[in-house]
Amino acid sequence: MQFDLSKAGFRNDINGLRAWAVMSVVLFHFLVPGFAGGFTGVDIFFVISGYLMTDIIVSGLAQNKFSFRLFYLARAKRIIPALYVMILLLLGAGWFFLPTPDYQELASQANYALAFISNIDFASAAGYFDSEAHEKWLLHTWSLAAEWQFYLLFPIFLWAAFRLLRGNITALFISIAALFLLSLGYSIYISPHDPNAAFYLLPARAWEMAAGGLVFFFTRWQNKPRINSRLVNAGYILGWLLILLPFVFFHAALVWPGAWALLPVIGTMLVLGVARQDNPMVCHPIAQWLGTRSYSIYLWHWPFAVLLFFVGMQTWVPAVIGAIVASLVLGDLSYRLIENPVRTLFYGRRKRALAAIFLTALVVCAVPAQWIRGGDLPERLPPAVEALASAINDINPRRGECLGSSSAGESVECTYGGATLGLIVLGDSHGGSIVRTAEEALPHDNLHVLDWTVTGCPTIENIQSAEDRGYRCAEFIDFALKRSEQLPADVPMLMVNRFAQYVISRDATDTDGFEDTPEYYISEPYTERTMAFFQEFSEAITATACEFAEDRPVFMLKPTPEMPVSVPQHMARTEFFQGEAERVSISLVHYYERQRVILTALEQAVTDCGVTLLDPVPVFCQDGVCWGDIAGSPIYFDDDHLNEYGASFLKPVLAEIFSEK
Repeated sequence: MQFDLSKAGFRNDINGLRAWAVMSVVLFHFLVPGFAGGFTGVDIFFVISGYLMTDIIVSGLAQNKFSFRLFYLARAKRIIPALYVMILLLLGAGWFFLPTPDYQELASQANYALAFISNIDFASAAGYFDSEAHEKWLLHTWSLAAEWQFYLLFPIFLWAAFRLLRGNITALFISIAALFLLSLGYSIYISPHDPNAAFYLLPARAWEMAAGGLVFFFTRWQNKPRINSRLVNAGYILGWLLILLPFVFFHAALVWPGAWALLPVIGTMLVLGVARQDNPMVCHPIAQWLGTRSYSIYLWHWPFAVLLFFVGMQTWVPAVIGAIVASLVLGDLSYRLIENPVRTLFYGRRKRALAAIFLTALVVCAVPAQWIRGGDLPERLPPAVEALASAINDINPRRGECLGSSSAGESVECTYGGATLGLIVLGDSHGGSIVRTAEEALPHDNLHVLDWTVTGCPTIENIQSAEDRGYRCAEFIDFALKRSEQLPADVPMLMVNRFAQYVISRDATDTDGFEDTPEYYISEPYTERTMAFFQEFSEAITATACEFAEDRPVFMLKPTPEMPVSVPQHMARTEFFQGEAERVSISLVHYYERQRVILTALEQAVTDCGVTLLDPVPVFCQDGVCWGDIAGSPIYFDDDHLNEYGASFLKPVLAEIFSEK
C-alpha cells in the first residue's frame, strides 16, 4: 500500500460538515422538535478531529517535520483562548445572579474545564441526558476535555508506532485500525454497563476519532482499486442519510455511544471519504459561515440553554429563538475577536510568548474560580435569596463519610450518639437524610443509631441493576441480614427508602412508570413495567421487610413526598427574579397515585409479619397539598431528600418507635 502523505489544504466540505454537526447539537440542547438525536453532532466532530489530526501528525512524521511542541501549541491556540474567555465571562456574570451554592458549583466546574478533565468529573455525576444536566453551566466542556486528551495522547501513539515500525506507513494504518477496533469493542461493552464512563471518557470515544484516521489513509491510498462512480454516489448519499436520520430518529434513551454510534460515524466517514466540494449542503455560504464559527457557537450555546432552564423559560418559543440567535451572535463575536486574531499572532520566536500568555490566562481564570469555590464570598445577592439557596447545603455533615456506595456491597456502619445500640436505620440515601433526626429521637443520651444506609440501595433482597454499573446492592442487603442476626434482638430497626425511584421512575411527576424501560429488576430484566413487574417488586419489598422482622421489631417510614423540582433552587430563583419565592408542592392525590404500589407492599408487611408503619404525610401535607417548605424555608436540599431542617419535623414521628419501650 502506497500513500500520498503531503499535507492537505483547507476543505470546504469539512467546514460545511461542521455546520451540520454544531447546529444539530444546538437544536437538540434547545429542545427543538425534530432533533431528539442531535447529540450525534458531537460524534461527527470527533470523526472530523480524528481525520484532521491524523493528517497533521502522519504527514509531519513522513516528512520528518513533526514537532510535538508546535503541534500542542497549535491545538492550544485553537481551543484555549475562546474557552478561557467564556469561562471568565460566566464567572463574572454569575457574581450578579447565581446564589452561592450555584456559584460555587460553577467555579468547581470551571476548575475542571480549565484543566481539561471535566469529562472525568462529569462521568462520576449525573448522566448527560438527566434533568440535572441542565444545572451544569459547563457540561459541554466534557467533549473539549475528551478531545484535548486525544490531542495529548494520539501523537505519542502515532510517533511511537512510527518509530517502532521503522516508518512503515501501512503498519501505521493497521495500528490505527487496531485502536479503532479495540476502542469500539470496549465502547459496545461498557455502554450498557457504565453509561457515564462510556459517554464521557476517552477510552470509549477514541474509536470515533480513530475512524477519522482510517478515512485519512483511505483518501491517501494511491493504488486503491477504482470504485464505480455510481457506487461512490450511492455511498455519499448513504453517508448523509446516516448523518441526518439519527438527528430525527435517535433519542436520549438509546445506549450511547456503543453500537448505535456506528451509524453517524460511518456516515461521516463516507462523506469525508468521498470529499465532494460542490454539494450545496456543505458549500453554501450559510454552511461555511456556521462551520468557521462552529467551535465558538458550541462554546456559547450551552450556557444559554442552561440559562433558559434556570429562569424556567426552556419551552417558551420566543425565549428559545432568542437564545439560539444569541448563541450565533456571541459565536460570531468570539470567532472574530478571539479565535481569528489569536491564529495570526505569535509566529516564529513569539511562540514562547504565546505559551506564557496561555499560562497567565490559566492563572487569571483558575485563581478566581478556586477562590469562589472554597472561600467565604461577600454579600452579593439579597439575603432572602441566599437564605433559600443555602438549604441545598443543609445536610448531614457526615453524609460523605457515612452514606455508603452502591458498589461497595456493605455499609460504612457509622454510629450517632452514645455507647449503647438503640436503633438501626436501614435504607438508601433517604434513610441517610433522617439519621441525625433518628438520633435526636432516641429516648436516652447513652444510646446510639447504627447507620446502614447506602445510596441507591433500597431494602429489597436480590435487587439488580439492568445497567450493571458495579451495582452490589443485593450483596449489601445480604450483609445487613447477616449482621442483623448478630445484634441484640430487642433493638428496633427503621427502614427508610425512596422505593418509587426503583419501582416507578426517578421522575417524581411519573405516577405509572410506563414512560421508560425499567432500570432495576429482581429475577430478570423487564423491557416495560407490566403487572408482573409491579407484583414482583411489591412482593419483594414485603418479603424483605418480613425477613428482617424475624430478628427484631421493624418500623418502616412511608415514602416522603417527592417534589417536581429542586425546592431550594426554585424558591431562591423565583425570589431573585420575581421578588417573591414561589412555593413548590404536589397534591396529596398525586402522592397516593405515585406511591400506590409501594404503600400496598408496606401494608402487606404489616399484615404478614407485624411491621409498624410511620407516616410522614400528616407532617408535610395539609388540606390535600404536600409542600416543599415549612414557614417559608425549604425542607428539602433537592427535589426529594429532606434536609436537616425538614427531617427535624419527623422527630415526633420517629419517637413513636420508642413509645412502648
